Amino acid sequence: MRAAWGALQETSARADGKEKRVADTRQARIDRIAALPRFISMSQHTELWKTLRLIVILAAIITVGWFGFRMVEKALAGTAGGLHRGLDKVLAALTHSDTRIVAGRAEVVSKHEIQELALVELRMNATRDYANEGFFLKYLPAGTKRIIVRGEYRVTAGYRLENGTSLRIENGVPVATFPEADVLAVELIDFQILDEKDGWANSITAEDRATILRELRMQMRAEAKRSGILDVVEASMRTRLRDLLGVEEVRIEKAKPTAAE
Repeated sequence: MRAAWGALQETSARADGKEKRVADTRQARIDRIAALPRFISMSQHTELWKTLRLIVILAAIITVGWFGFRMVEKALAGTAGGLHRGLDKVLAALTHSDTRIVAGRAEVVSKHEIQELALVELRMNATRDYANEGFFLKYLPAGTKRIIVRGEYRVTAGYRLENGTSLRIENGVPVATFPEADVLAVELIDFQILDEKDGWANSITAEDRATILRELRMQMRAEAKRSGILDVVEASMRTRLRDLLGVEEVRIEKAKPTAAE
């Protein structure tokens, strides 16, 4: 009897333990299901805060960028305004001429005489060989006279300030309109006769010497233009404009020739 009663109690205890485990399992499932909405809610809150933080950062970047753009725009506008206000004074200082503002650009006041702006002055040499064969009665040779002369010159190059010379601002860049650079003057400083020989009946005259000096001057002008002095003139003009305007970039345009030209 005792053995049977013990077995019965053991069986009952096992059944109670099994029921308790089943109940615990059910309760654990219920707890997990109850906690699931709370987990979903926390995840949603985290994503929302990330989104809001990103929006705030983007708004701050856009605001800073907009203020920076406005500051740069105002600075550029102030610089351009300052350049516009001083164009006539810069052109006057550069050309030593009377200037005026017309349609937003500074231009030289036209006069009857053409003004010159000399920017480069050089000392240059040129040599010329002159020969002439003379005849009697167009048929009998009188011999060949020859003279070789070397001249030393002061060559001045720059601009002739004709109508159309102006200075303006275009897209924030100063634009100077000038005529073509040219050799303004070729002045004889000294000359030397390297060789001189008369024909037996054909002597060198004062008119021959005047002719060769005149031709030598024309030759000197042509050689000066080929020497690159006109490029030096434009470079000098560009440097002066940058210094007077206080800018890094300057554009120089060629003025259109007038009808008289």
